[in-house]
Amino acid sequence: MRILLVLWFMTRVALAREPAIWDQFVAPRSQAEANRVSGQLNQLYLAEVQRLARPQWWAKEVAQRCRQNLQEISSQGLAPPPDARRFVQEYAAEQQRLALLYPRCTSEIRLQTGETAGWDLPERSFRLTFDDGPKPANTGRVLALLRANRKPAIFFVLGKRLQEAAGALPDYQGFLLGNHSFDHSNLPTLNPQQLAKQLSQTEAAAAQAGLVLTRLWRAPYGARAARELKAAENLGLHSVLWNVDSQDWQPFMQSQPGRIARRTLALMLLHRRGIVLMHDIHSQTPAELALLLNYLQPLNFTIVP
Repeated sequence: MRILLVLWFMTRVALAREPAIWDQFVAPRSQAEANRVSGQLNQLYLAEVQRLARPQWWAKEVAQRCRQNLQEISSQGLAPPPDARRFVQEYAAEQQRLALLYPRCTSEIRLQTGETAGWDLPERSFRLTFDDGPKPANTGRVLALLRANRKPAIFFVLGKRLQEAAGALPDYQGFLLGNHSFDHSNLPTLNPQQLAKQLSQTEAAAAQAGLVLTRLWRAPYGARAARELKAAENLGLHSVLWNVDSQDWQPFMQSQPGRIARRTLALMLLHRRGIVLMHDIHSQTPAELALLLNYLQPLNFTIVP
């Protein structure tokens, strides 16, 4: 168990050193321009992953998705700017580190049977998800933005934070809620009894708060294997991961306004479908979400429940 915790910590530290950013990114202003940028990014990502080549299973999966995306895009346009190439290289390195640690340290990098990360959604369709709440005032601002823009979202809540927010819970009406464990423990480090309690206590905390959780579940850090998935299955829970990581939890990402929104949009253009991961507990998230929603308006992307 201690080895698993060390591996997870090393993974996150490595990612924190070199997050992929694109500070010079200018958001496209039309669907045609978005397709052009998407084509450029997929061409760059395909070439970079083929250059890295390992692990083989990861390179093969990424290449297959890039080729699918390129088939969907009718116009790929001019050669990409140099800063796009740097962003893609940083992102490919970020993803390769996760792939090289698998399966010793699990994450969103590879799905197991019955899981989803958004790859199965239609083209230009995305789900917005928010983890680790509630943090009443901050979560309330996120909810208000989503309502004002008529966008659905899923909130993966912690049982402990539901208890702490008793009497001041944000109004989740109209939004889906999922189980994110009780206190954000690294589940593979727990014994079977502790693991089951992490999930069941959150169900109980939600019921006590008058909330109804869906049968959706997300493991903290994406850390789960067969044992954790079986424990969730015993409660009728379905594992939901992500493929667009905003990295909004990192101080480096939070240090410059707009950095989180630009990275998120760039990855949405690269992947063309998926599940976006954000966190409603950080003070920067509402402003970054507002900017992201503004970016998306002219692009004909669909935010699905």
